[in-house]
Amino acid sequence: MAIYLDNNVGLKIATVDLSEYITSITLTQTFDEVETTTMGQSAHVFSKGLESSTLAVDFLNDWAAAKVGATLQAAYGTSVTALIVPVKGSPTVVSATNPLYTVSILINNLTPVGSGGPGDYASSSMTFTCTSTVAYATSGTF
Repeated sequence: MAIYLDNNVGLKIATVDLSEYITSITLTQTFDEVETTTMGQSAHVFSKGLESSTLAVDFLNDWAAAKVGATLQAAYGTSVTALIVPVKGSPTVVSATNPLYTVSILINNLTPVGSGGPGDYASSSMTFTCTSTVAYATSGTF
């Protein structure tokens, strides 16, 4: 069984590598359930509907050019591509044990100031709606 520490996940948003600013990331793949129950059935019957996945990310804020704040602000209100790999290396090798997930996300919310108090790192927690299906690949480039 291949297990790994979840401490080196790779994330690119709009081609910008933001991996070093992530403290938590969750890609949740879900589909709508469409009821297809007909007369005479004794239980509800459901079919797969449209995909309605989300990407939740906790960032350490950085407002420098091509970092978290600038990347998200430039993409605000648009859909951009996100690339995710469970283990980011140098170079990152996409394989059956390190798949590449590709999805379009709507940057529909920002927390530019974030949270934290005196002595804390400035951080932001955001959940983005996926505007495409999540593509899974065992080859390709991160």
